Amino acid sequence: MTAFNIDISHGGDAITLTIIPKDDYFKIAYAEGILGAIKKEGADWILMEPDEIAPGELAPFENKLTPEGKRIVLGAAEVNQIAGEIENHLK
Repeated sequence: MTAFNIDISHGGDAITLTIIPKDDYFKIAYAEGILGAIKKEGADWILMEPDEIAPGELAPFENKLTPEGKRIVLGAAEVNQIAGEIENHLK
């Protein structure tokens, strides 16, 4: 499967993330940096620990900001939005 883009709401603003499918998880990238990764365990999607994510070809994510100057944080709301968009893409 190839990488694809999704749009989510973050802090009241829409941002575009790139989803990079891996064997059993999905990397989440923004502005050429890795924000994190999520994987499905049963019916739930979980945010992976940074040391579980292979860095790959993109630079590691360090304090990336949206164009509006907001720091991007992957909290429960963002993980749920991303998981929903991934599931829609996989249909």
